[in-house]
Amino acid sequence: MPDRTRFLGRTLAVAGAAVVALATAVPAAAATAPPTVDQDVAQLYQDVVDLYNGLPASALRGVDPLINSPIPRPGPRFKAAQDPIPGCTEGSLLTYANKLAAQLTPLENKAFAALSGLSQLYVQGVASDKSPQVFGTDGQYSSRATATIDKLRGFWDIESWNIQLVAWKGTDLGSQVKMAQTFSLGLAPAKVKGAAALATKVLYEVPALQGGRHPLLTLNAFSAPADSLGGKRVALGDGLLDTVNLLGFDDVSVESVVGHEYGHQVDFAHNNYPPNESSEMGPDAYGGYFVAHAKGFAWDARTQQEVTYLDASIGDCFHSHGTPDQRKAAGAWGEKQATSQGNPNRVIPSATMIDKFQKEYPKLMPPATDQSGAATLASAHS
Repeated sequence: MPDRTRFLGRTLAVAGAAVVALATAVPAAAATAPPTVDQDVAQLYQDVVDLYNGLPASALRGVDPLINSPIPRPGPRFKAAQDPIPGCTEGSLLTYANKLAAQLTPLENKAFAALSGLSQLYVQGVASDKSPQVFGTDGQYSSRATATIDKLRGFWDIESWNIQLVAWKGTDLGSQVKMAQTFSLGLAPAKVKGAAALATKVLYEVPALQGGRHPLLTLNAFSAPADSLGGKRVALGDGLLDTVNLLGFDDVSVESVVGHEYGHQVDFAHNNYPPNESSEMGPDAYGGYFVAHAKGFAWDARTQQEVTYLDASIGDCFHSHGTPDQRKAAGAWGEKQATSQGNPNRVIPSATMIDKFQKEYPKLMPPATDQSGAATLASAHS
């Protein structure tokens, strides 16, 4: 009769060895487990930080987005944070943007920060108007945007043929080709392909991003000078147009925002880079002059007023872009220059318009703000 005890003993011993082998294999398997969403977002954020750090020093010179986004994005800060202005209430557009941002979880906020920064670099440094541009989430603003930039090119006396108008679309984040082009602007070449794939992965694995259609991703516009990344351009965000429509400014949205951003091109053409709120309030004034002028859009008094209220909606309270009242006053001043001039068809030379506004600017600023700024400058140079 065979010795079954020894057979079972060997069998159990082998089984025991297999259990040990499996037990020791678990950590190795865990080490190759797919990364979590949190890990993906953290890695993407670092990739975008590295991208910004790898950009040329002049890449972002002069680029100042229309609003201070509530999303704390990677990249340099153009204006130092200050305490809010007492008694000031932010404009309705900023209030709405802050409300949207407050609904995000910390993970979502970090994903938005990385992808919003990435999408701005795409539209600034890669996108080109040589391909068809679609303005608005469904293309509903394309004809208005094109007509506005065409009219502006013939209105102001600056070199305009090379000022591009490009659409800022969150859905571009879903293209690995476009994201690879963007990361190639400043990320180490060996990391570009993986970073591009990760960007599109995060876009779809974080539901709050809505596949790139959440307004916060593109709730902005900006203008860039010739010597910045990508050269002269005006970028118009889908999220901004959607939000302005929601707030009731749809009938003046495209023309007003493009007119303002083109106003930055007027400043750039004359190397005018004011270190104060007039950097944003000046383009409000130039834009107001354009929409009210007989050779601009010749809008009536009611529509002109609506433009000034849109200007006010993007005012902030941090000595940055101008308060709602200041933005409104700057736009109204520009409109008045058009409606009160003796010859309604004469267009004031752009250099003259800049000088006129710089003389008006101190009158639009509360004395306390000027004194505070003067004290800050004095202490900085003492």
